[in-house]
Amino acid sequence: MLRFLALLFALTLTSCNITAPPRDNAQWQTSTYGVDVTWRATAPSALGQTSTGHIAGYALAAPLGQSCVVDIDLTRSRYALARVAAHEYMHCAAARYLLPGIPRPDLGAHFESGSEGLAETYARAYVAACGDSLRALGWPDLAVPTCAEAPDPRAVAATIQQ
Repeated sequence: MLRFLALLFALTLTSCNITAPPRDNAQWQTSTYGVDVTWRATAPSALGQTSTGHIAGYALAAPLGQSCVVDIDLTRSRYALARVAAHEYMHCAAARYLLPGIPRPDLGAHFESGSEGLAETYARAYVAACGDSLRALGWPDLAVPTCAEAPDPRAVAATIQQ
C-alpha cells in the first residue's frame, strides 16, 4: 500500500505528462483537442511484433496527462498511416480525458481489449471523416483533408457507448 501511495505521489509531482527528450529530425509535435503529442518515427520493425503481426505504432500516455509520446514505424504503417496515427492519437486522448475503453471483438481479436477497441473505432471514424490526410491531426501533409478538423475523441467515445 505504501508503494502504491508513493507511486501516486510521484505521478502527481510530474503532473502526469509524458515528454520525450529532443532526439533528431525524426520527431515533431502536434496539439489536437488539448492533447499534446510528440510523434517519433522509428527504425523499421523497431517496435517489435505481437502474435497478430508487427507493431506499427505505440503510444505512451499517463492518465489525465496533457502530453504523450507516440512512436510510429513509418515502414509498417505506410499504406494505412492516417489510420495508425489516429489510432495512437486516441490512446493519448483516452488517457487525457479518462475515456472508458470499448471492447470491439467485431473488428478482430486484437481489438477485444477496451483500449484497443476504442482506439480503432476512433481511427476508422477519423479516416471516414478526413480521408488519408494527417493535417487534421496537426501533421504537415500535402494530401487535402476531407474534413475541417479531426473528430472530437470525446464525441466518438460517447457515440460508441450509446
